[in-house]
Amino acid sequence: MTRAAVNGDWAVMPTDFRILVVGRDNVCRSPLAKRMLQHDLDTEAPGEFTVCSAGTQAASGRPAAVEVLRLASRRGLRLHGFVASQLDEAMISEADLILVMDRELRREVVGVSPRALRNTFTLREFARILPTVRPEARATRTGRWQSLVALAPRYRTPPEGDGSGDDVVDPRNRSARAYERMSTQIVSAIETIRAWDVQGCTPASSR
Repeated sequence: MTRAAVNGDWAVMPTDFRILVVGRDNVCRSPLAKRMLQHDLDTEAPGEFTVCSAGTQAASGRPAAVEVLRLASRRGLRLHGFVASQLDEAMISEADLILVMDRELRREVVGVSPRALRNTFTLREFARILPTVRPEARATRTGRWQSLVALAPRYRTPPEGDGSGDDVVDPRNRSARAYERMSTQIVSAIETIRAWDVQGCTPASSR
């Protein structure tokens, strides 16, 4: 079944596994997380994942923040040419997995589409859950990810303390230090996601 492209991000033809990254303005946290995640997944499985991003309060067409361009460049990634997209219900319904930057954004996504509750997680919550979910050894990579999304809600547990550990800090209108902290949190979560994916491709006898 074909899908119409949304804001130039989703491919016209279906992809194997679709991940939507959601921020607020879609110029700081979410474009950086999208680019890093797409890069890491492409390194392991070129063409098997499509990662796009959007914002709940985005001004469509805005470029990524200059600070974010610099952070991406330091990791050898380019975000020049990126433009923000406003989140809509079609994007939500087409995503296999939705990763949001904080708990408030998760509430906003579910408010737009209540059915999205089952496959919407904050990025850091998802990384926290992953080590407890064993990859399906005999499934294809796409099959493992589909199974993961189906199983992950069963492993949801309340975050420690005030819950802020499940959020990526929003650096807007803050110091360079806040941008560094944001980047560190995103990198740590995505490294956990990549490790889970690689583990699923390693034969049990080699672990």
